[in-house]
Amino acid sequence: MVKLLAMDMDGTLLNAHREISPENLEALRFARSKGVILTIASGRASFDIKSKMKEVDLGAHMIATNGATVHLANGQLLGADYLDREETLEIVSELQEQKYYMGVYAEENIYVPEEGTDWLRRELHRLNLHEDRSIGFQGATRDDFYRFFTDWREIDKTGAEFYKIIVFSFDDEKLRRAREIYEGKHRYSIVTSGTGNFEIMAPNVSKGNALDRLAHYLGIPAGELMAIGDNYNDLSMFEVAGLSVAMGNADDEIKKKCDRVTTRCEENGVAHAIYEVLGR
Repeated sequence: MVKLLAMDMDGTLLNAHREISPENLEALRFARSKGVILTIASGRASFDIKSKMKEVDLGAHMIATNGATVHLANGQLLGADYLDREETLEIVSELQEQKYYMGVYAEENIYVPEEGTDWLRRELHRLNLHEDRSIGFQGATRDDFYRFFTDWREIDKTGAEFYKIIVFSFDDEKLRRAREIYEGKHRYSIVTSGTGNFEIMAPNVSKGNALDRLAHYLGIPAGELMAIGDNYNDLSMFEVAGLSVAMGNADDEIKKKCDRVTTRCEENGVAHAIYEVLGR
């Protein structure tokens, strides 16, 4: 029996237009009619998830920023894990100096370097590539959530606390070098949520740990949890949930580590998974 359903957003619940399809929305409401508690578990910030849910008038608990925050459907903050502020500013300074495109997640905004897209275009030109990974990141979130900075000290002056830094590069070797540096410090939780990026969070932050926290609060055992996702930051949820489902568009390595595989996000894979488990 499934009592709680946790779903990733991008590449899972959302289609290529970053919308919840009518088919998926109908399936979510069907699941709720069967007594299933809905939870969004995303690398997006809570304010971003909340905006998306408001668009479709759907209430759900929110595991945001890869598990750094957990909000109940009524808006109550259940738990939060911040990055150390001084260390975050040091990392941002280092990344800016080496011209890495990044997004720094705070409580109300996402800070990005003003020259960031120019840095990426230069990488494209140098590597003779035609893929713009930054478009996927910036286009995924409403423009009014972004704040641009020319120097990392501008972020310091805001007094904000930080949940996550997402780092992008077209240069896979350059990206690997940066990731190895911060993994080598053994002070952060680091995951990949898509091609050409890695994300830095506080120690022990993961979607799985956040789902476990939420389930304990709600009194739901692991055997009654269902998780659906498509990327490597979803694997920790698969380890916690009694039933794990990978999207058809997930990498083969992810599909090997789940109980079931559904159709692609463009084929309403979330709806297919819900009806397969709950009946229709």
